[in-house]
Amino acid sequence: MLRKIHVTLLVASLAACQTAATVRQVSAASFVRFAWSGAVTSNSAVVKAKVDQPGSTVRLAVSEAADFSQPVYVGPSDPGANVLSFALSGLKPDTAYYYALESNGQRDDSKSGRLRTFPSGPASFQIAFGSCARTASDHPVFDTIRGLSPLFFLHMGDFHYEDITKNDPAEFRKVYEAVLTSPTQARLYREVPIAYVWDDHDFGGNNSDSSAASRPAARATYREYVPHYPLAAGCCDVPIQQSFQAGRVYFILTDERSERTPAAKPDNAGKTVLGADQKAWLKQELLKGAAYPLVVWVGTAPWIEAKTSGSDRWGGYSTERQELADFIKQNKINNLIMLSGDAHMVALDDGTNSGYAQGGGGGFPVLHAASLDQRGSVKGGPYSHGTFPNLTNSSTFHGQFGLLTVTDTGGPDVCIEFRGRRQVLKTNQVIDLLKEPWKKCFPAPAVPPS
Repeated sequence: MLRKIHVTLLVASLAACQTAATVRQVSAASFVRFAWSGAVTSNSAVVKAKVDQPGSTVRLAVSEAADFSQPVYVGPSDPGANVLSFALSGLKPDTAYYYALESNGQRDDSKSGRLRTFPSGPASFQIAFGSCARTASDHPVFDTIRGLSPLFFLHMGDFHYEDITKNDPAEFRKVYEAVLTSPTQARLYREVPIAYVWDDHDFGGNNSDSSAASRPAARATYREYVPHYPLAAGCCDVPIQQSFQAGRVYFILTDERSERTPAAKPDNAGKTVLGADQKAWLKQELLKGAAYPLVVWVGTAPWIEAKTSGSDRWGGYSTERQELADFIKQNKINNLIMLSGDAHMVALDDGTNSGYAQGGGGGFPVLHAASLDQRGSVKGGPYSHGTFPNLTNSSTFHGQFGLLTVTDTGGPDVCIEFRGRRQVLKTNQVIDLLKEPWKKCFPAPAVPPS
């Protein structure tokens, strides 16, 4: 018997089980516009969904069985909202769950979803990561990622390319729904949990920053549509930085757009990618990460680049970059890697070229993976293992993404393996871009994370 998800729903759940025979799968047109999951932990998750029956009585059926035997039901946190949010709690670690929307006594199994809760303690797992797809892309790369059954899919920005430059929530809602109803993406996001932060094209215009007129609408609709982890900055009109733990790996996701100083400003201590508050938060998160064998910083802007006046990358914010590198060096943070997108390439630097602390040092491995469905480009560098841009000068593109495999058996080391993948569009063949997977091991700290 699936253990209850909400203590307050126990009585209702038992009653629902007794009358489950009255619930029928919908065989006609689906009433679910979209559904996707995220904010997964070892015992909780969030599902967000939209239905085409306003005013109906909607709840989420959740079961450990694919046929939804012995389901438990969860109601939305705000039944009248445009996008319904369902908070699942009391789940078992490292367990598969299936979910489906039910409206007025009918369950829509045609758009059911699934997720797997994170393991608790030492565990091995795989994640997929990437960025940059044309708006509502139906590229087969999304099916390929789904078929790998990663623990979650890390989307590092440019979820769409609408370049919305006005404060209009309706425009953002329209494009979220276009992406979330595009067939291959819709199925991926229903069946693999998401962790997502924006970059420029899905926040505002190209190379957008804190001055973007779209900022309030982008922030509001992100909170409305995306099943995200708790935002570290709190409620309402705030940046979207967040962090979470999977096994013994700590993930830090920074918002590198909505607090950013315009790139044309002088490159001095007042120029920032992160903003003062988020930068202070990042430093504390990096220190917190000392309790973990591995910390993964998800930073959307390319880190490796020579100091370059006016650059939208970290080379145009070299004073702040040095400040962060000095902090990493001074605090002996040696368990850090960065995952990044934006540049439409797969690239790897093993730490050879990423140290920008005063006097050298403060570097870490940087792993790029893009583009899911966009014209190729190379940004920054040099990279120790080279760059692999996506196809250029064409209207159709390959699909590129990264795979990060974590091997943690509870021993003294946690090891990772990085593969950069390309799905060749004409043949549907999936190839590895690096000559061989890149591997690195990190010693586990004496005191494990709580």
